Amino acid sequence: MKKMKVFQTIHKYTPHIPQFEAKYGINDDSDISFEDMRKLIIDDGYASAYILLPALQNKTNEVFYTIWNYERLQLLWAKENRIKTTDLEKIKLEQLKAFNPDVFYNHSPFADGHFVELVKIAGIKCKNICWNGIIETRPMTFPLYDVHLTLHRPYIYYWNKLGLKAYELQPGIPDAWEYENTNRPIDVLFYGQFTKGWKNMFDNRNELIEKLIRLKKNQKHTIKIALQYNTIKSLILKLLYFKFEVARFPSRYVRKYSDKPLYSNSLYNQIIKSKIVVNAYTNYNNEFKSNMRIFEAIGHGAFLISERGNYPDGLEPDVDFYTYDGFVELKEKIDYVLSNWDEHRIIALKSAEKIRTIFSKENQWKQFQKIVNSIK
Repeated sequence: MKKMKVFQTIHKYTPHIPQFEAKYGINDDSDISFEDMRKLIIDDGYASAYILLPALQNKTNEVFYTIWNYERLQLLWAKENRIKTTDLEKIKLEQLKAFNPDVFYNHSPFADGHFVELVKIAGIKCKNICWNGIIETRPMTFPLYDVHLTLHRPYIYYWNKLGLKAYELQPGIPDAWEYENTNRPIDVLFYGQFTKGWKNMFDNRNELIEKLIRLKKNQKHTIKIALQYNTIKSLILKLLYFKFEVARFPSRYVRKYSDKPLYSNSLYNQIIKSKIVVNAYTNYNNEFKSNMRIFEAIGHGAFLISERGNYPDGLEPDVDFYTYDGFVELKEKIDYVLSNWDEHRIIALKSAEKIRTIFSKENQWKQFQKIVNSIK
């Protein structure tokens, strides 16, 4: 049987790139090939819950994986293949032509929604699938794709009502993720974005994070709050060529007591050292709850405490993890877990083993292939 060839593209997370390059000493003088750099990115763990299994196994003849808007990576491919352009969309199109896939699997339709038109105009005969996990009141929709995929189940119903094919595909847990560590010196870990503006979708989560930071300052527990944020400044005085600005967001308190952001294996190494991972959502998630943090936390053997709601099939609240509704209940759950850690360590271990089986990379890949085969 002919093996399915998939061209999978994911977008870069801008703050992650400098950390990744500094970690491995990558700069303009680096003598590294596209293939070596791509393998380094995959091995470092960026977006590994979404990357299809053959790419993780370095089966590049089955899945061509790339971060399409990571300039250094893509320009390496262009140089090696004698493509004389720095236009990232043109490079991506040339990669598609060269690989000649059965499936184009795009995680960035919000950024390049028109690109599928270029694929069709170029005469590339493949099935086109897009992923959208950006949670808003109404999902962005891309009718030129054959299928929409998401981890947010309400989107499926919305797209189906529009007459579009749509399926749920949850993150998958790589076999390489460790989970049996018993030495967990960090009592509580929270990580993620702390963002102002953007439709106010982070307001509730930001408020919870600020309360966690106060808990960190005033409690005996070891609490780590790794935040990625952009500092917003206000101009207070301009004098000739000099500008005097003051940080308006986040507050001085948040800047002082939060920890540096974490990505990829640097993040996973901290989860492995954590007893509890706290999970929170944006304002628009409503009742259905799923995000990558669930799988990262449980998949690395931490005890998850997450917002109350409905979860993907196979994830059982109050069995595999605890839920909370508001900060008071969250603090109660944290105190209870830490006071009874030996018991909850065993629960976390059993949960990890269960979830790693249900949401394995093998099952994710099989489900993806089944979805592809449903496209006529």
